[in-house]
Amino acid sequence: MNQETSTALTTTSPEPQNYPGQWKLLRTIAGAHQGWVRAVTMDEVTNDWFVTGSSDSTIKIWDLATSQLKSTITGHIMGVRALVVSKKFPYLFSGSEDKTLRCWDLEKSNAVEGCQIKNFHGHVGGIYALSLHPQLDVVLSGGRDAVVRIWDIRATKEITLLSGHKSDITSIESFDNEPQVITSSMDGTIRLWDLRKQTTELCITQHSKSIRSMVAHPLESTFTSGDSDGNIKQWLLPGGQLLNNFEKSEKAQEDGHIINTLSINSVTNTLFAGYDNGKIEFYDYVSGKLLQLGHAPALPGADGAAIYASTFDMSGLRLITCGGDKSIKIWGEIE
Repeated sequence: MNQETSTALTTTSPEPQNYPGQWKLLRTIAGAHQGWVRAVTMDEVTNDWFVTGSSDSTIKIWDLATSQLKSTITGHIMGVRALVVSKKFPYLFSGSEDKTLRCWDLEKSNAVEGCQIKNFHGHVGGIYALSLHPQLDVVLSGGRDAVVRIWDIRATKEITLLSGHKSDITSIESFDNEPQVITSSMDGTIRLWDLRKQTTELCITQHSKSIRSMVAHPLESTFTSGDSDGNIKQWLLPGGQLLNNFEKSEKAQEDGHIINTLSINSVTNTLFAGYDNGKIEFYDYVSGKLLQLGHAPALPGADGAAIYASTFDMSGLRLITCGGDKSIKIWGEIE
């Protein structure tokens, strides 16, 4: 069910009028899944719908404007941890703790026979991160087995793998220029890869704790990473130079540290950080200044409000967060 709310967050900027509007919780889809909601992705072509994946092993497609459920996709036998929608084809890719990468035909999402069209086998651990290359017809997957596997979408076969991380792969970003792939890991490192040589060009070791999330700016040659000690760092591509350490308030340091998800609003240049204890933060992406902080409210009876996944819509007007209380929350800006 949808719950209309008007939860406001704390403003930390002394001059908030100089920044984009403040964010508040607009709507909660309570009971969106039967388990933790661990993954979310937008349809970047129409911006009309988004997809969520859960530890209940289901994938659900939602209407962005109305928050109504459009379709439920089943087939995985364990939790869904990563999702990505193709811009070229009507395909959705999902990675799961069941060690499989699957491809679904969204034009058949309500078909009685189901809509799975491909199943990629090869990982020996759960899959936690996915990326579709912007030019090549390949999908990249990584997870518990600490390698990134690169798959030919058409042939449904593994082309190669990128090996070097010592622990779980948590994020993958791919580009049509150099470096073609960057990855983050629970081993506390970020690697920049040469896809042609399948080798590491640079290993960034400036995080002292495990990295749960990393996100590239869609319009700039920069990316941002967040670790389990609450540190957020911004980097420049292609060389991987450190640009900024994002500001942390005293209250933020007291409240807990584990960052599970980062998202960039490229329209307003705002960075969102979601934490394991339900804490949420909004930053100015350029200056690294903390603009707003608060906590996502947990639903009654929930065992916590951990935020596991997030995404802004393409207009920059809505933020979607997914959490441990089995809900989906829709946030919007207020002036």
